[in-house]
Amino acid sequence: MKPIKVIFIFSVAFLTACGKFFPDKEADYIYSKEIPQLQIPPEMQAERLQAESEEVIVPVTLSKTVQFIDQGENKTYVRINSPFAHVWRIVGKALTARAIEITDKNRSLATYYVQYDPELQAVSDGSFWDEFVFFFGGDANQEIPYQVFLTESEFGTDIFVRDQLGNKVSNGDGLKLLNLLFDTIKLDFES
Repeated sequence: MKPIKVIFIFSVAFLTACGKFFPDKEADYIYSKEIPQLQIPPEMQAERLQAESEEVIVPVTLSKTVQFIDQGENKTYVRINSPFAHVWRIVGKALTARAIEITDKNRSLATYYVQYDPELQAVSDGSFWDEFVFFFGGDANQEIPYQVFLTESEFGTDIFVRDQLGNKVSNGDGLKLLNLLFDTIKLDFES
């Protein structure tokens, strides 16, 4: 026999034997067994029970009621009758649904920093000329920075819109942003 044929036969034999040394792990879950529960020493278990008894349990009511409240100058806000953690997610979802750019968010300050253009128009994207205008034309978006600020009260969580300096805005484009959030959240709650 030629040496190449002998090398080929031995290499095929060795490769088939590799499966024995490197088994397939994809079906291991079928043969696995449930591991027993972790045994906690008695002194640690007493500490855990004491810590659990000290925790104050706050009842969480997730209400799907949203109100637009206008109390005059700089007192326009949206109120959702739910705890802060739930409303934080709802506001983020509403901003994302309306394609409002979130430039930053700080949960400890309860603030979303956004860029909002109230005059935003749909961009046509059908022809070569539209692409040319997009690349070489001016910026069609004139986004203004705003802050969407949340504060928790006894009645729920209130949502305010502030300008980039942190002043509450309850007229003009800030009011448009607040109305847009209110409509989006209300539509989300109805579906």
